[in-house]
Amino acid sequence: MKNIFLAILTISLLTNCNNSQKKSVDKNDRLELVPEPDKELREEYEKQQELNKSKCAFIDPDTSVIDINIRNTKSTLNILGKQTKLEGDSTHVFYSSDKKQKLGLTVHPGDYYSQVSIFNISYSDNSKQNFRQIKSKEFETEKGIKLGISKREIIEKLGACYVAKDSTKNGIILNYRIELPEDSKTKLLTSNNTPIYYATYKLKNDKLEYIEFGFEYP
Repeated sequence: MKNIFLAILTISLLTNCNNSQKKSVDKNDRLELVPEPDKELREEYEKQQELNKSKCAFIDPDTSVIDINIRNTKSTLNILGKQTKLEGDSTHVFYSSDKKQKLGLTVHPGDYYSQVSIFNISYSDNSKQNFRQIKSKEFETEKGIKLGISKREIIEKLGACYVAKDSTKNGIILNYRIELPEDSKTKLLTSNNTPIYYATYKLKNDKLEYIEFGFEYP
């Protein structure tokens, strides 16, 4: 009888041990299926670090659109009119003359009225919003970058020191960046007392459809 009891106890312990191991494996399997929440950000950061180590420097960035210069209030008023008052902590949107393109001008909190720190350019959607129109038919940067151009044309104008990010099967995003203590040959960051300049160019089917560049808010 004692031997039977010991046999039953041994079988019970082995069964519980196997179940415990199975549960542990199942749990680990489930954990492996959970996606890393910040994977894209981590990969983009790692690519940027690799670019920095390669000593590939982005040295000639865009700083204006249709003669509105970054963080230059006078140039904004020259284009939009002396009575223009773009408030801080806001992005102010304007249509091109034919309403086919939109220009966003961002003024950071605490900056002077109409002192633009970020530009963004995109095609208009079908919604009829009451944005003010600007005389320009298209919004072009000082480097000649505008909607519709190809990846090759962007690289010809800005260089190959970018981090590429695939967004869709037929799309790609080119990210350029300057951070202190690195600076452009024009000392763009130090002269504007800002730590980071970035530029983003989103293409679909090799056609530029979105532009954004400027100084990150400190």
